[in-house]
Amino acid sequence: MPIKKRYIILLAVGSYLLFTLSMVPASKVLSLASSIGPLPVKIYGVSGNLWNGRAQQVMAPGQPAIDNLQWSINPLGLLLARLDTDFNASIKNQNVTGKLSVNALGQLQGSDIRARIDGAVMQQLLRLPMGELGGVFNFNVRSVELQQTALPILDASLNWKNASLTLMDTVNLGTIDLLITPQDDGRLLASISNKQGDLQLSGDATVDASKNYSIDLRMTPQPNTARNIIQSLGMFARRQADGSYLLSRKGNLREFGF
Repeated sequence: MPIKKRYIILLAVGSYLLFTLSMVPASKVLSLASSIGPLPVKIYGVSGNLWNGRAQQVMAPGQPAIDNLQWSINPLGLLLARLDTDFNASIKNQNVTGKLSVNALGQLQGSDIRARIDGAVMQQLLRLPMGELGGVFNFNVRSVELQQTALPILDASLNWKNASLTLMDTVNLGTIDLLITPQDDGRLLASISNKQGDLQLSGDATVDASKNYSIDLRMTPQPNTARNIIQSLGMFARRQADGSYLLSRKGNLREFGF
């Protein structure tokens, strides 16, 4: 059989299979998957088809519920033995969008993942035992690759607008920018800075595959910073000769339940 004709037949067969799969209800696929073995999550209110579907709610143990999940699969990714999906969902009424990809080896990657989360909701997600967060968190995950035995390869940024932290007093932190980048040695590096606020922030933090972290954060009071805020800095940071306060800590994230 001529090579060109063979390709045409394969393309026709592939197109027919893709069209057939596109008509399969998503609920049928879910039922089939659950009959093979228990799913790691519980999914409710599934509708639509395999390529374009939605679920009213997705619940995983110990995690906040994902509501109004919608997905759209790009069939062309299957030609590369990869499942490419665009998704849109909400967590505690906060919108999250992005792209997910799973290859033939089961490796999960994400890109262009964006979320806007109010400070009060972020406080709930972080399960902070005390204090109050204000402002709006804007997340932008440019790329992330999950690994079984190491830290995720993560390239992301966080913009915390109108940032404030209230303990005994409210500290206005202006707009905080956090940039997270992967390092050649497998660590993740987070660089922090801010604009406008009671304290000028600058510093770095790293975490390795064993969840060991190191943080060095310099906090410089501004001319209009309240005296009680400056006095509070001395409780957990060391005053420097230039009037700034340096917070240096090392430990393991398991201490915080991570």
